[in-house]
Amino acid sequence: MTTAALPLARGSKVPADQADQAERDRDRERVQIRAARLRLTTDRKLGKPTPEWVRKLADRPL
Repeated sequence: MTTAALPLARGSKVPADQADQAERDRDRERVQIRAARLRLTTDRKLGKPTPEWVRKLADRPL
């Protein structure tokens, strides 16, 4: 059996398992961005400095 015989997700040209993995990756990234935004707020309220990598992550669009 070749990969051309595998079912495709949502009519795309990507096999279903790859599409599922991509969706999980996007979901994980959204959670990380939201967590970074929460940390920014928490650090600001506590008067603590926030690492630059957290600031950059929080600035990314959802």
